[in-house]
Order: sequence, then C-alpha cells, then structure tokens
Amino acid sequence: MSRSQTLGRENRLLGAKARVKFSLMKRFGKFDQLVSLILRVPKNFLYLGLGAMVLSSVLDAVGIGLMIPFLKVLLDEGGAFVLPRMALTEGINSWLVQQSKGVIVTLFALVLMGSLILKAYFYYLSQVLTSIYREGVIKRLRKGLYKTYLYSPIEFFDNVQLGKVTSTLHTEVMETNRLLTAIFFGLTNLLILIAYLGTLVIVSWKMTIMTTFLITGVGLGLNYLLKKIEKSGGLVVSAKRGLNALALDTLGGVRVVKSYGAEDFELSRFNKISTNYMEASTGLAKKLSLIDPITELATLAAAMVVLVGSYTLFISKGLLTTSELLVFMLVLIKIVPVLKKVNTSRGSIQEAVPALTKVTEALSLPEKYPVPTGSHQFTGLRDRIVFHDVKFAYTGRSYVLNGLDIQIPRGKTVALVGGSGAGKSTVAALITRFYEVTEGVIEIDGQDIRNYDPVSLRQHIGVVSQDTYIFNASLLDNIAYGLEEVSRERVIEAAHLANAHEFISQLPNQYDTVVGDRGVRLSGGQRQRISIARAMLRDPEIMILDEATSALDSQSEHLVQEALERLRANRTAIVIAHRLATVRNADKIVVMEKGRIVEQGDHDELIAKRGHYWSYHNLQSLPA
Repeated sequence: MSRSQTLGRENRLLGAKARVKFSLMKRFGKFDQLVSLILRVPKNFLYLGLGAMVLSSVLDAVGIGLMIPFLKVLLDEGGAFVLPRMALTEGINSWLVQQSKGVIVTLFALVLMGSLILKAYFYYLSQVLTSIYREGVIKRLRKGLYKTYLYSPIEFFDNVQLGKVTSTLHTEVMETNRLLTAIFFGLTNLLILIAYLGTLVIVSWKMTIMTTFLITGVGLGLNYLLKKIEKSGGLVVSAKRGLNALALDTLGGVRVVKSYGAEDFELSRFNKISTNYMEASTGLAKKLSLIDPITELATLAAAMVVLVGSYTLFISKGLLTTSELLVFMLVLIKIVPVLKKVNTSRGSIQEAVPALTKVTEALSLPEKYPVPTGSHQFTGLRDRIVFHDVKFAYTGRSYVLNGLDIQIPRGKTVALVGGSGAGKSTVAALITRFYEVTEGVIEIDGQDIRNYDPVSLRQHIGVVSQDTYIFNASLLDNIAYGLEEVSRERVIEAAHLANAHEFISQLPNQYDTVVGDRGVRLSGGQRQRISIARAMLRDPEIMILDEATSALDSQSEHLVQEALERLRANRTAIVIAHRLATVRNADKIVVMEKGRIVEQGDHDELIAKRGHYWSYHNLQSLPA
C-alpha cells in the first residue's frame, strides 16, 4: 500500500471518528457539566455493582444453558448427561455416565437452585452497590447546585423566580435520581439480554441472527415514541416549575393576598397551571404506557416468526433438535419481559432529559453570570473609598448612575440623600460588589475594588437596610448569623447596644424564641434592632445604613436611631436616607438626582446654598 493510500485511509478513519464524536457531543454535549460532576464521584461502588450485575447475568444464562443437556437426557436425544470435555471434567463425566436419570434430575435441580441463589444474591448486591453510588452522585449534585446558587451574583437572582430555583434543587434533582435509577435498571436488564442472546448463540447462531435482527427492529421502532416522550417530559417539567414558582410566590406574599381579598384570584391562577400540569402529565403517562404493550406484542410476533422460521429452515432439515428448540423458545419467552424493562428504562431516561437539561443549565450559571473574584485579601480600610466617574446600568437598561465622583474618608460619615430612583442604594450595592461598575472605577486605598476578594471585603462591611431579613430561627441564631463560635454573653451584649435586649427579655423563651418566617412575630422596629445587633456582633469597620428607619413609627425610630448612632461611632459609614433628620450630623451629605450628584457638603453648607438640599429641608419642615 502506497504512502498516499495509507494517509487516505487514516484520514477516512479520523473523519469517521470525528463524525462519531460530533454525534455524541451533539446528543450529550449539553450535559458535560453534569457528566463532569458525576465522574468526580468515587466509583468503587459503581465498579463493584457493575461486576455484580455481570455475574448475576452470567449465572442467569448458565442456569438456562444447563437445560440443554438436561432436556437431551429426558428426551433421549443425546445419551448421558456430561460436561464439556476438559481435563478437570474427565473424572466427573466418568461418574455421570453411570448415573440414572433420577440422579441426574436431582443433581441438575441442585445445581440450578445453586445458580439461581447466587444469581439472586449478586442481583441484590448490584442493586445495593449501585444505589449507594447513585445516592452519592445525587448528594454531590445537590451540593453542587446549592453551591452554584449561593455563589451566583445578585444579578442572577434579579432575573429568576425563586420557585424555579427551589424546583431545580428538589424536583429536577429527584428526576435526575430517577434517571440514574433507570440507567442502572436498564443496564442490568441489558446485560441479562446480552447473556440470553449469548445462550441463543450456543443453541443456534443462525436463529440468533434472525432473533437479534427482529429485536433490534423493535428497539428502533420505539425511537419515534421515545422522542414524543422527551417532548412531553419537557412540558411536564415546565408546568411543574411554574406551579412551584407560583405557590412559593403566592404563599410568600400571603399577607398581600389576604389584604386585597385575592384568594379566589390566586386560586384561579393556581388551578389553571395545575390543569396544564395535569394535562401534560396525562399525555406523558399515555405515551409511557404504550411502551410495554408495543414491546410485548412486537417481541411475541418476532418469536412467532422465529418459531415458524426455525421449523421450516432448521428442524425439518435435522439441523436443530427438539430440546434445543425448547430451550431457544424458553429464552425467547424470558427475553420478552427483559426487553420490556429495557425499553421502559429508555422511556424513563427520555422523560428525565428535560429535567436534566434544567440541572445542567443551573450548573452552567457561572458561565452566564460570572462570580466576582479578586486576588487581594481585604484587611481593612486605611485611607478612603473613592468613586471615579462611575457609571452603572443594570443589564439591558439605561444608566442608573452616570458619572459619580465621591470620596468617603476613613472614619467619616457620608450621607446619600435624594428622591426614589436617584441611585443611592445602587452606590451601596457597588461598594459591597453585589454588582460591578459599568464604566469608571471604585478604589479602596488606591486599589481597584475589583482586585479585592469579595468575601474578604464583605467581612469588613456591615449592612442594615430597610428590608431586614430575619431567618426562621431563634433570636440567638439570628443575631449570631454567619459566626460559628460566639458566646451567648457576646450576643446579649450586642443586643444591649442595639436596644433589643429589653424586648427580647420579655419574650417567653427570650433569646431562644423562634421568630417565624422572615421574623413575622416581630414588629418592624424589633426586626431592625435585631439587624443592628447582628451588625454590632460582627464589629465591621465600614457600615452601610440603607433607609434603616424609613418605615418605623416615631418611638421605634428613636430606639433604632440611638442604636445606629452607637453602631456607626468610630466607623466609616455610608448612610442612605429620605429623612434628613437622620443625616444632618453627617460629615458630608451627597445630594443625588437621576443618577447624578447635584450637591455635596455638610448640613450648614447645603442650607446656605439654598439648592436641592434646602428644598428637601423645607419640604420636611426641619429647623435650620
């Protein structure tokens, strides 16, 4: 063969391999994140389980294979029952030929029983071992998803329904569990099917070719139905996610629902989506239910074809004995339920593909929403925070900050005031790196804020906002949130400083009182003081107070404001407020409108300018 012919052959082989690889990538490439995660799970239990599957399948085939010589003895087709001639079997065979049929039958029954017991044991072992592996995969998958969600930037949560996130964490992960179960179940039965086909080959390889051709035809014939099942599975997943999202959203805002008397309205919405889910599930169930009868009828029809064909082509010509035909037909009959199970597994796999797609999309979130990073550890503010011509726009929207220049010196209090939508809270979000600047730069001690590790940065920042989140846990756990080793005394001290100890002491279980979802059993002022105590305990050097008193009554505001004054003492503070009374003592007041700074100075300077701040001041009737 010439060199050019050799190269041509190699290129054709490489081309074929590339086409196969492309085909596989097209089918499974979208699941590469999930496959990568699965491959990282220790596979000892998987290998042992697969080994047990193989042994179980082989023993099943051996039990059937033993029936051929046994039937020959019963039907007087082949003389005495003997084992294949080998050095190890010579002595056994010489003993077997001397035995009566009764002894042979008894011996065969014992051997068959032994093989069945071993088969059952290895089958059980394979199921246990693969279950351990499967649960390990699901545990790692659930952890991987939760980690992905926890570390995803705030921008992701701005664009997703929380109900769909929880649906992926629970429902789609459980569907993935079902998928793995179907894979292992299908693999077990596929190995049994291969073992049965191996037995058929021993009986008659010619008939086996005919049988294999017909069985393959049955499998290929189901492909159209399986595609329909995958499509229906997608509709079920979509409806289920919508149902979960609506339920979580509605029940989370149940007070608003009841305030507006919207129970019937929400029930109607839920019923509509629930009906869609029912219809999608029913359609899927109909398609799945077709697999068994189609497989059974097609396989039995194939068996009849084989029976007629074998008689015409083989038995009538003396190429096949009656005992061999009986064993062949017995195996064919046993193949029917096995093939049904294989195809049922195929259906379950196709049903789970849409859920698997959602899981993979979640695992790929870091590609769409990059996690903020930074190589420098933030150890503390030494000089100042500086905004240099900062512009910011949320994805797909116009600028909400446009050319901001602000300096926040260490140990000083800088207040941001202005109307709603001025961009004040966005400034705070940029300092905590919840978002990254679109243009310009924010520097901390002369270093671009994007160079700092966001986790180390946030450990030095405390945030008290208008929308305080209280976990459904004890007050002790809420105050000590995020800190692993904190004494009860330190928690109580922080509560004292936050003016929270008095009302906590009056509760039935005091610091061990569980306050309900989002702190529903506390008033607004009490929730704010818990939030302040939480910040006090962390002792951050940079404080962000975002409208912390805007929704409180006068008495609560006084207690909270007093606690806030303690909190920001000797710290760098960024105070965002509508009420100018809370910021008049700030070292610098920055007045913002429509994402721009219109005035800067202290209270007296801005009053003297008689500009925007002076107008706000007059509207709120504050004494000069």
